[in-house]
Amino acid sequence: MCPLMRRALLLLLLALLAVPAVAAAQDEGDPGGEPPPTETPTDDDGGDSWSFAALDYDGPAARISRGSRLRFTVRTDAPAGSVVVRVAGTDDTDEDGLLSGDDGDWIDETATPSGDGVQSWTPPASSILRQRPGHYFWQAYLTGAAADDAEEPIGPVRELTVTQPMAMRGHGKLFPRFGRGGGTSFYLSSASFPSGVSGKRFQALARTAAARWGLHALRWTSAGAGRQDGFNVAGFSTTVPDGVLGVETDFTRGGRVIERDLALNADQDWAAGPDYPALDEVDLESVLLHELGHMAGNRRHRKHCANSPMVEALGEGEWWRGARDHWFADCTRGARAARAGARFGALAHRVIAVD
Repeated sequence: MCPLMRRALLLLLLALLAVPAVAAAQDEGDPGGEPPPTETPTDDDGGDSWSFAALDYDGPAARISRGSRLRFTVRTDAPAGSVVVRVAGTDDTDEDGLLSGDDGDWIDETATPSGDGVQSWTPPASSILRQRPGHYFWQAYLTGAAADDAEEPIGPVRELTVTQPMAMRGHGKLFPRFGRGGGTSFYLSSASFPSGVSGKRFQALARTAAARWGLHALRWTSAGAGRQDGFNVAGFSTTVPDGVLGVETDFTRGGRVIERDLALNADQDWAAGPDYPALDEVDLESVLLHELGHMAGNRRHRKHCANSPMVEALGEGEWWRGARDHWFADCTRGARAARAGARFGALAHRVIAVD
């Protein structure tokens, strides 16, 4: 090899050896040196501070079927124990955007870590959220120091609908299983109608509920419900006593029934359906089924937790629409505490003898 070629080859080898040497120097660094400085985040006052990202949700789906597994999943870099899931029966919020309402209308549960940057809460099978069909609202929020260091410590509100499987929804005749059937026909009163119930919906409910007892709902009348006038009438009334949801009256002469009237309390917060009642509403269909049971000739009441339309009382948010379509708050394990503030109304029957 000529001297010129040897010189060129030597220069090339030196260049190739220099490349990995530089890379190694970059990878290993100088053991005696210091890493480049990192700026510590600070707040406006100069103190140490970390700002957590906004709360993000991975579940649950907006609709689930009754009894299905349910899991509230929150993505966040906040520390364990600082994320709380709140579920409420209404979408009312306070001035900070946190779900609120009366005591017993919402629950708080602390989420636990379930993955990298994920915290979650899974309600047990006995939870009201898995056993009671209806509409609920939920959100996650931060507590403690995590809330102080977050720009948005309260997450957005999401709706959760728990549906009742079609096969379990109430329908069909109620006699003879739950009492005797009747043959009475009655008019629908247009008097004292509450603003929250439409005439069309009330008529549909009354006709369906009546048919389940073998009764017949007729046309509208201006006659009032609950007073003796020679006509069988069902409707709303402002004279129903406080604490009573509805009362069916048998007017008798000489021991024989000559008139049957059904009066519903016009001052109640009625849920006309077809959705199930909110936790602060009274289910209109359930009360109609009960009082029309009296009109069919069934005078006896059953205890509150009985699987029967003829229970003695009904609470807010409760219903009985069928043998597999009912929910009573204080009869379900784990639900009593959640509905401790619920109000109950009597379902009444009376007999008035006339001259």
